[in-house]
Amino acid sequence: MRLEAKWKLVLRVVCMAILSPGYSTTSSARKIIPPEMVQGDGGTLRAFLLAFGYPVVEEHLARKVRAAQIAGIARLTPFVVAANFINAIVVAPVFMRFQPVSYVTLWLAAITVLLGLTVRNWLRNRQCPILETSPRGPAKAVLYATGFSLLWAAVPLGAFAGGDTAGIWIASCVTTAMICGGGFALATVPQAAFRWVAILFVASAGALIINPVEASWLLLFLLASYTAVVIGSVASTGWLFASHFLAEAELEQRDELIALLMNEFEEKDSDWVWEADSRGNLRNVSERFLAASGRTHMELHTMGMIDLACSLDHEDAQTGAVELETVTRSRAAFRDIVVGVEVNGEERWWSLAARPVHDHRGGFAGYRGVASDITESKRASALVSHLAEHDSLTGIGNRSWFLKQAELLLEDQKREGHATLTLFLIDLDNFKVVNDTCGHPAGDELLRQVADRFTALSEGRTVLARFGGDEFAALGKFVSDQAATAFAEDLVNVTRKPFTIGSRDFAIGATVGFTRLRDRLDTVDDLMRKADIALYKAKESGRGRALAFETEMEREVREKRELEADLREAFEYGRLNVDFQPIVDSRSGKVVSSEVLLRWLHPVRGEVPPDTFIPIAEHAGLILPLGNWVLRKACAAAAQCPELDSIAVNLSPVQFMDPNLVGVVSGILAETGFPPERLVLEITESVFLRDQGSASRKLEKLRDLGIRVALDDFGTGYSSLSYLRKYKFDKIKIDKSFVDEIGERSDGLAIISAIIALAHNLGLEVTAEGVERKFQVDALRTLGCDTMQGYFFGRPDPNPMNITSLGPTHWQDTETKPDSATSGSLKSVS
Repeated sequence: MRLEAKWKLVLRVVCMAILSPGYSTTSSARKIIPPEMVQGDGGTLRAFLLAFGYPVVEEHLARKVRAAQIAGIARLTPFVVAANFINAIVVAPVFMRFQPVSYVTLWLAAITVLLGLTVRNWLRNRQCPILETSPRGPAKAVLYATGFSLLWAAVPLGAFAGGDTAGIWIASCVTTAMICGGGFALATVPQAAFRWVAILFVASAGALIINPVEASWLLLFLLASYTAVVIGSVASTGWLFASHFLAEAELEQRDELIALLMNEFEEKDSDWVWEADSRGNLRNVSERFLAASGRTHMELHTMGMIDLACSLDHEDAQTGAVELETVTRSRAAFRDIVVGVEVNGEERWWSLAARPVHDHRGGFAGYRGVASDITESKRASALVSHLAEHDSLTGIGNRSWFLKQAELLLEDQKREGHATLTLFLIDLDNFKVVNDTCGHPAGDELLRQVADRFTALSEGRTVLARFGGDEFAALGKFVSDQAATAFAEDLVNVTRKPFTIGSRDFAIGATVGFTRLRDRLDTVDDLMRKADIALYKAKESGRGRALAFETEMEREVREKRELEADLREAFEYGRLNVDFQPIVDSRSGKVVSSEVLLRWLHPVRGEVPPDTFIPIAEHAGLILPLGNWVLRKACAAAAQCPELDSIAVNLSPVQFMDPNLVGVVSGILAETGFPPERLVLEITESVFLRDQGSASRKLEKLRDLGIRVALDDFGTGYSSLSYLRKYKFDKIKIDKSFVDEIGERSDGLAIISAIIALAHNLGLEVTAEGVERKFQVDALRTLGCDTMQGYFFGRPDPNPMNITSLGPTHWQDTETKPDSATSGSLKSVS
């Protein structure tokens, strides 16, 4: 900012310095020069105000400026004293001719005293230079200037008052010289200079006015002009002096800051400065460099930074060394080049930055830069990278790393034109048993041991990863289907050997699904999908085996997915139906109950059997809303048919595992107004395999509501008798497979007879399913079966009112083989 832009402020400051030179050193100066007036100034206005003593900088800097201003006057003190002495010798004899000698003598004595005090102070300050001073320093200078100027103001006043022509000329010359000389001598303290000039100007002007001479007004004009020039020059000199001092102070502050930063930089444990000459040899080696390199002065002075960068045998280190050598050959500046250095047998990593140095002729003289030890951050970064790509529990690769490796291997296969890549997906069998019986620490140890066995088997053959939980994957090149199958079977066999954890041995096994690269257009996702299909098929067919992907498997999966989508649509748009199959009393032949069946008539596939779509509903997460819908619709319909003593609704194992089952059932009963005593819930033995912990409590709560519970498909499981003893049921249902054997196998009747006798002894009602022939009805009635159901008694009907009117006249033998799910639509297939 130029001072001309603030001319009003400059004029105000100059006027205040003339009229009241001490005003700017008080706190009231802020009222005249508000801080916001100097905000944003580049330093010009600030330097001008500082020259006049205004508080625009920090006090410690202002004290130094004041001391420098006083020192600037002190440097001219000998010349000022000499000029005053010479002028006094010239003036005194002349004035004694027309002024009383006593006046002149007194004036001369006063001049001598002030000159003596000035010399004494000058000598004292030479011995003890003033480095800082308070506002009193410039105030004393103003005081001295006031005293001297008042004494010299007597010269023009006395000359013009005496009217002596020689005295007037002498006084005019001396006064003019004193105005100019004194103003410039005191210019570093503008307040003092202005006081000096102002007093002499006023005295001279007053003398011309009091005792006019020829051309007095011309002389007055010249005097005013000279005075204005001196004032302007003094203001400019003071401003330049303050600007120069501020610039030097800022440079000094920057130098101190740079020195401080360099000292802190050198003191850090991880950073140091390094230099190299034009040949690349290190020079001016610091102690920090010595400590970081683990080498001596002599060794380092015979080496270059490139030699240090080549001392570590590591792939990343060699890459950094090549990069460093390339950039130094080009003599360009560089930064963040990471090199590896061998230090006392330890691997260390440095980050280098440097710029080229040139001599006075502009020639290349080497490098000067900074080195930082980043070993710890390098190790931390390597650890993070390792954790990002490896399983933290087993130490083998994780899913993300595995997929990256798969992409690379697949690209190699396609580029080379080969088709040997094989992907294996591995699931551990019975792993949950270990977690449940021994806790998660034992499960973690088992996973580590499995990973060790897989690693030993895969080494040099495949890349191995853990996808999470008990899922593993392997990927390798196998020249034939037989080789891939043999490796997959090895993966299965290696897990069959017992694992020792603590003092216990566990046999778990594994299931493997794998696929080979057949289509050159296949991606990693395609291989993963096909291997997953093979794994699912292997699990479905019994686990503990390895199975290769076949095209037929994908077709089956696609059909299931299409069927799942159709099932969701059918359920959402109400295209499913509920039918009621009659259950008759064996003695009276009366329809006393009904089993609720879920029917799906597909617009293209026709009637889809429940054994087909119920597992799909369970897998897709539809079984809970679907089962609740069936129960609600059945209860609502049966509530309008009081002729039926009860209705039987199948519960899927997934439904039974729902912790909200009891609440949902009671809510539906309340919503439909159906009495709980008329509801029979049918469950299969598989629910106890999945939910042994809470099954008993759920059954008790359901029976407490008045609901009866039937054990469906009795005799087809493995623990039927133990379930009858452990859990309380109201009835059991003999599976259709035993009914079909009546008249075909002699032991069929014996088994049915035993079941009926066992149930009656336990106080349970018995229902036979799948009755289709008259001789089956007669046999079951003879054996004492309580109720029967099947196509012999009538087809299922969506209206329960229609089945209550059925009787013996409607019964007929049938050779039709109904679907396997006519006895219950929500039964599990497991």
